[in-house]
Amino acid sequence: MIRRVLGACAVIALATTSLVACGASSKTDYSSFCKLSGEMQEASGGGSHGQDPAAITDPKKMEEAWTTITAIAVKMRDGSPTEVKADVALMVNSIIAMNKVFKTNKYDLLAMSKKKNVREELAKISGDSKVAAASQRFNTFMTKNCKATS
Repeated sequence: MIRRVLGACAVIALATTSLVACGASSKTDYSSFCKLSGEMQEASGGGSHGQDPAAITDPKKMEEAWTTITAIAVKMRDGSPTEVKADVALMVNSIIAMNKVFKTNKYDLLAMSKKKNVREELAKISGDSKVAAASQRFNTFMTKNCKATS
């Protein structure tokens, strides 16, 4: 059951990890935006539980992770370049919506996994095809305008 909740986070995790780290642009200076993207990558740790796998079973750690992820996402939305502003906003709004569900359920993934209505709500958020399309456009933008860092 908990896998269903985590599975519902897949697109949201994709959105957070799609906000990949980058360096300087060749045409326009997107360095501030790219720096925030790097912070997002670091905070998300490539998964729905942030950098700490213990967040899967520890609601306090989950809350800490998602509070950080959401705050950075909002900064990214607010500072995003015009070319990707709508796509970043859509992706960030999904992160905010996911965090709202987590917060309402006290960040307890195990308890959420037992609630059909919560699983369905998370699946609806994470299954939004508009977010997936925005993520693809965003990745194209990042590839074109930012130099990936390791």
